[in-house]
Amino acid sequence: MSDIFNGPVYKNPNEDLCVVYLLYFDEKKGQVPLLMYPNDTFRNDRRYMRPINYHPVWFLETEDLDHIDLEYKGYAFFGKKFLVKSDRPKRRAGLEEETPETIVIIVSLPIELEIFGDGLIRQLTEKIRNKFEEQFFEVIESEIASENIIKTPKMQERITKGKKTKLFMRELIDTTIKNYFPNAIKTKTDSPSLKTQKAISYFALKGFDFSPLGNLKGNEAFSNIEIFDPTKQVTESISTTPLLSIIKINYIENSQEIEITIQNNTDKELNNISVSITHVREFFEKEVMNQEVKFWFPQEELLFVSPIVPSIDEYLFSVNQKVGNGDSLKMLTQRIDLKLINKI
Repeated sequence: MSDIFNGPVYKNPNEDLCVVYLLYFDEKKGQVPLLMYPNDTFRNDRRYMRPINYHPVWFLETEDLDHIDLEYKGYAFFGKKFLVKSDRPKRRAGLEEETPETIVIIVSLPIELEIFGDGLIRQLTEKIRNKFEEQFFEVIESEIASENIIKTPKMQERITKGKKTKLFMRELIDTTIKNYFPNAIKTKTDSPSLKTQKAISYFALKGFDFSPLGNLKGNEAFSNIEIFDPTKQVTESISTTPLLSIIKINYIENSQEIEITIQNNTDKELNNISVSITHVREFFEKEVMNQEVKFWFPQEELLFVSPIVPSIDEYLFSVNQKVGNGDSLKMLTQRIDLKLINKI
């Protein structure tokens, strides 16, 4: 077994913590992995890559949200999309050399560690963009050049340069992850919750001993943390109810519309809400509906009606709240497949 640099793949303990996928959008092939951390063993395995290729992040307008999540078979996948500089000939008509590259970072964590996903993907995105924003298109060029059967000396040089850059990317990811978890778990223990206890229990079961987790067995640093016991009744008040929930979805075949009923599960009024439905066709995103909700009362149900596009079955439904500085807070994302909805 070997990695993209033709060296041996050693068991990396971080494999039990997370997997990082760095991908780009190829104008000819669609979503293509640049690298996977800790190794690239499964990059061509269609079943393994299914939650990556069908992650809702591909449906979003670039940087619409801070990031978007997906849960799949016991893992949480945190995805972020952004654009970077490009200066390479494109392989699709209508695209210029300077058309930006679309980059996606996806972080996969065991569901027990999902509490760390938001902070980790933000750190990785910030560090990778700051370090490699000017070099991404060169790495992509090297990937494309490696597909050619006959490689000129110039292509060989480009491929070698791209591999070196990917090695630096991998090292940056490795360093970020090694530093992130000890600091994050220390911060979380300042106000322990059920999710924090589950995470610490997971670390202990997997045998991780990085500081301060080395003190799990009763030493002072973790004296206020009790390893999660699923047989013990939780005394603290923890709400697992989502802020919003989809009550019902109807597909009206005659009028070619979908009706989506959403409930505000909170006990407070929500303001400045944006509701949208998008779809992807031939790898390009298109918005079908966008509505603004100024006031959404506690426990109130709202009905949203949207047209659908002929021959398009899959859509992404998103609800965001506008906050200060033009940012958006993700509240709900749901993939909708018309084939799975009853027609009325």
